[in-house]
This record gives sequence, structure tokens and C-alpha cells, in this order.
Amino acid sequence: MPFVEQERYKISSGCRLHPDNDLYRDQEQHKHHVDINEWRCGYCRKNFYEEKYLDKHFDNRHFDLLNTSHGRCLADLCGALHCDLVMDSSLRKTKCNPAAAARNKHLCESLADSCFPVSKGPVTGRLHGI
Repeated sequence: MPFVEQERYKISSGCRLHPDNDLYRDQEQHKHHVDINEWRCGYCRKNFYEEKYLDKHFDNRHFDLLNTSHGRCLADLCGALHCDLVMDSSLRKTKCNPAAAARNKHLCESLADSCFPVSKGPVTGRLHGI
């Protein structure tokens, strides 16, 4: 999160965006893109032709290493964080779903309130408003 790093703000562990709360963070850090058609598992060094096969390998062989104690999948926050705009450069035209938009707005506001409480000072106030 470049805007958080730019402010040199330390996110509290109670925030869902805190790195320790990311269920798949450790696995993502153990993915090594070696070459155009080569991905390597950082746990056991096995090689794969595509990232999706490495992901399946993680599910089958290293599922016990997931942070299931309090970690959650950050993809659950994509509606609020607009992951679709970051992940897909071609914008798709879809009809607006008012109920989904309302849920995403509520989720976004909840994240801002818990991660960047405005009562904590000017830095959190700026981050809260981004």
C-alpha cells in the first residue's frame, strides 16, 4: 500500500489490511517467478510451468502453512479496494448493482474507520480520506 508507506504509517494489528492478517501472504512470498514459463516453490524448490499449478501445489502440499489462526483472504476486500482496476487493465462494462455498491461502500468505510481512525491525528485523517 504505497500511500500508507509514503506516510510512514504503521497499521495496527487489528486492521484487516495488516500483513499479519493476510491468509495467503506467506505463500505469495514463497512464489518465485524464475523465467517466462518457470515458477518455483520457495518451500520445497519444485518447479512449475504456470503460476496456477504452483497455487494448486500450495493447496495440496503446503496447506498446513496457511495462517489460519486469524488470517483472512484479502480478496474478500476487493469490492471495497477495487482490485479489479489493478488486476485487469481492460475495463469491463457491467451494470451497476446498487446492493453490491452499498455493501462495498460500507466495507470501505469500515476499513477506513478501523485502520485509519481520524481521532489518531493528521496522518490517519489523510489516510482515512484517500
